[in-house]
Amino acid sequence: MEAGRRGNPLALIPRLSRPVYRGAEASLYPLDWFGVPALAKVREPKPYRHPSLDARLRAARTINEARAMAAALHAGVPVPMLLHVDPYTATLVMERLRGARTLAELVEEEPGAARSYVEQLGRYAARLHQSSIAHGDLTTSNALVDERGRLYLIDFGLATLKPGPRDRAVDLHLFLRSLESTHPEHVEEMYEAFLRGYSAEAGEEAARRLVEGVREIRLMGRYREERRTAWGGGEA
Repeated sequence: MEAGRRGNPLALIPRLSRPVYRGAEASLYPLDWFGVPALAKVREPKPYRHPSLDARLRAARTINEARAMAAALHAGVPVPMLLHVDPYTATLVMERLRGARTLAELVEEEPGAARSYVEQLGRYAARLHQSSIAHGDLTTSNALVDERGRLYLIDFGLATLKPGPRDRAVDLHLFLRSLESTHPEHVEEMYEAFLRGYSAEAGEEAARRLVEGVREIRLMGRYREERRTAWGGGEA
């Protein structure tokens, strides 16, 4: 294990470059990977966790993400090409897509063109679900369109393999929430476009069950909020 760490050049990345993105779970570092423009996704140590537990968690999540990306590609869903996986440093190296824009940017700047991409995203979600994969963070920010106009899914860090019906419904729930919070003026048209794509790929019955699952999630969330409000009012 120690030899793997010493032999891995990625251990130097945090000192060699600044991240282009720093999230709660991982940071993205640009690098040249043997002539290929790439990004290193590094799950950095969390000081609030016990070191041994932290290392196991970061390694397991790195492996799970790599497996989910490979499974997605096998299901016919484009993802950035994986170039290197190192559970010892909790690092994934993947290709850096040229001229990529997020679907979130397209929805805001070119809503007419974005509709077709959102419909394609619905198809991709159906392919994932039919292949026993739930993305876990399906938002307009986690879909990229490259300079060739091809749509990719990214960030499988919360993906679930062999998901249940609720996991699938959570994908649609999170997508809808991303529309409501980021694109309030385009919620209806983009939601309908997504469901069109999902239905075309998985069938109307599967889409209906998915929508029903989202309705149940939202009803439960509303119920919990009402309970919290009632408890707060009783204490005042």
